[in-house]
Amino acid sequence: MKYLLLFLVLVVVAWRWRAARRPAVRKEPKPRPPEPAPSAMVACAHCGVHLPTAEATPGHQGTYCSVAHRQLRES
Repeated sequence: MKYLLLFLVLVVVAWRWRAARRPAVRKEPKPRPPEPAPSAMVACAHCGVHLPTAEATPGHQGTYCSVAHRQLRES
């Protein structure tokens, strides 16, 4: 029993000694990527759904959410 206790004490001492020798590494958080700028929203002239200007389909009577709605409205 005393050998088991001595072994456990030696393990704890060795573990503490190794932990003290190891340099403290500070984990810094990764920087967040910048958020994209908000884009202007437009409403479809046919159904009224709002969508970003970059995704809208331009037409003679306004902007549309799809080519099918542009064709329906302008025919």
